[in-house]
Amino acid sequence: MKLSFLVVGVVLLGNAGAQQLKSPSSPTSSDSAQELTPAQQRIAAARQQIAAHPKKAEAYNNLALAFIRRAQETASAEYDRQAAEAIATGFHLAPQDFQLRKTQVALLLEQHELTRAREEAKDLNLHNPDDPMIYGYLARAEIGLGNYQDAEDATQWMLNLLPFNVPGLLIAADLRDHYGDPEGALDLLHRAYGETSPGETGELASIANRIASIEIDLGKLDAASQILQRADEIFPGYPETLKNRARVSLGHPTEAATSPMPRKPVSPKPEFQEPISHQTVSPAKVSAALFSPVPAALLIPQPTGTERIIRNMQSRVQSNPKDPAAYSALGAAFFQRARETGDVEDFQLAEQSLNKSLDLVSADFSADAALSTMAEVCMGEHRFNDAITCAQKALSLGSGDLSSFAIVGDANADMGEYERAAVAYSRLDISGESAAEPRNVYVRDSRTSYLKFVSGDTPGAIRLMQSAVAAGTEARLPAENLAWLYFELGEYEFQAGDAAAADDAYLNALNIHPGDYRALAGLGKLRGNQGRFAEAMKLYQSAIAVVPMPMYVAELGDLYTRSGNPAEAKKQYQLVEYIGMLGHINQVLHNRDLALFYADHDIKLDESLALAHKEFEVRHDVYTWDALAWALYKNGKYQEASDAINNALRPGTRDALLFFHAGMIASGLGQTTQAKARLQEALGINPQFHVIYAAAARQQLQILQGQAGLTASQGQNRVP
Repeated sequence: MKLSFLVVGVVLLGNAGAQQLKSPSSPTSSDSAQELTPAQQRIAAARQQIAAHPKKAEAYNNLALAFIRRAQETASAEYDRQAAEAIATGFHLAPQDFQLRKTQVALLLEQHELTRAREEAKDLNLHNPDDPMIYGYLARAEIGLGNYQDAEDATQWMLNLLPFNVPGLLIAADLRDHYGDPEGALDLLHRAYGETSPGETGELASIANRIASIEIDLGKLDAASQILQRADEIFPGYPETLKNRARVSLGHPTEAATSPMPRKPVSPKPEFQEPISHQTVSPAKVSAALFSPVPAALLIPQPTGTERIIRNMQSRVQSNPKDPAAYSALGAAFFQRARETGDVEDFQLAEQSLNKSLDLVSADFSADAALSTMAEVCMGEHRFNDAITCAQKALSLGSGDLSSFAIVGDANADMGEYERAAVAYSRLDISGESAAEPRNVYVRDSRTSYLKFVSGDTPGAIRLMQSAVAAGTEARLPAENLAWLYFELGEYEFQAGDAAAADDAYLNALNIHPGDYRALAGLGKLRGNQGRFAEAMKLYQSAIAVVPMPMYVAELGDLYTRSGNPAEAKKQYQLVEYIGMLGHINQVLHNRDLALFYADHDIKLDESLALAHKEFEVRHDVYTWDALAWALYKNGKYQEASDAINNALRPGTRDALLFFHAGMIASGLGQTTQAKARLQEALGINPQFHVIYAAAARQQLQILQGQAGLTASQGQNRVP
């Protein structure tokens, strides 16, 4: 039974342990460093870390994890005992260290103390409901205690939070095998094997043995022998390999050496919804995926853990109304829910909780989190100057956390102060070891990618966002946050005219965070631009069912217009106005969207211009200049529109819609040559940039070219 808990201890070695592999200390035996197992290398590295920093609890945590790994490599309980000693020393230095508590649960599972492991894991889960590995602890404990439905629930949470994580796949395989689906278990095990690093030889040998065990039970002894041969080559002398070889030699399945639980074929098997892999896909596969339907399961949001955090924090503040950290965490949870659901009331709830936290403590390091979150709330409400003020207050506390510079940069970027934004973002380019930490890379690259895009370097923006995605995945961001990165990547790919790559990015976002309204709308946009109106409408309807964003409702209306259903289009257009004007915050958030909507549809043009001017009072970024230019153009103010669109184009942004607007404005001024150049530029950037305006750009080009031909013909026929 012990082997069923193998991977939980293995996977939690984390980045610190992995980084220490680069310089292991000298082995105590005559073996060379190259011959040490991964666990032995980690033990040596952790001891080296302890020698350098004997008062650092993290070093003892790394040592304990390495001992747990070594216990699994050798099946020796002595290493579990040494792990317990390392944990005890770590707790002496940091009694409530979260990582040490996690490692202690991993050890309890190894020692088969299942009830205690479950209770400890539940307590950890209350403190951090977004940690996928804690769900792995819960699942393993519930399996050992025979609570398979609870184990299924925990495993699904684990896979939702961290798609394709190896321990989650292995636990799911255990459950599939238990419920009488060995083929499903094998599929998951092979997938886990493929996701495991080649350097993790002990883990690879473990997974190979689990595959072999099922193959033996199925009577496929030749296949099992081949797999065991591979395991022996990867990790000679691995204990489970010897046991499974003995089973093969008997020629029939005896008591399974690695079977984690008795099988129960009469029960229904669990159907885990596993997101697709995020590895690079070949162009041929991407093209095929572009025309594939989006799975129905991805259209519906799944629980993210945010509601649980809100409930837990509400209980904490009720029991201790003087706890500033609890109010800060509650405010952060409300803000996260606002991101996930688009409910603007959550901004207000977040602000109330954060203000309460700051009332209790506002002048020391502990106020940093509340101030940083307050700055993000202000950003969500388009209160950009307030966001800068809060972020600067957080930085002034001197906690050493520089992430608030990202918010200062974001606010300046949204206001069109791109040079100031660049200065703020440059403060994120920290040196030393922390510069390579995944969370720091994600914060920096996700921000600077936008400045690359605005300046016209779309390929550079894509590269930086790909880096941010990789770092965000490694940093184990919450599902919605990671999905946002993929959505932004999809937007840049769309702007570059690569519909296939955009589709792939949006689908990745949706697999990580099912029901993500941005990704659904992105996919709807792509399909609508391809003329696949029925699919596009369904995707937009799903997005609007999650968050009724006015711009998405307008785009759905445009699809009805293009498909010849003006009555339904009119309903959507009426809904746009209703949502946009519903409540004070909506009016602030959607001024620009409404200005463009009215201008696009030639209705309420005076109000369109008034809204554009109102938005311009707050910010002067390229898209506000563009909205103002378009509203001026539709109101017949062509020269003012030209001045505004030139300001929009000045940074060099390669957005086809901006060039389309510029072309139409130039055409209105009779600047035929410039109009043709702008329209050709729009279509050159992305031939399918808009469901209506891409065709309008081609039509206007034909008109301009016809006019040019007529002028040339008249010139030739003129009598000297």
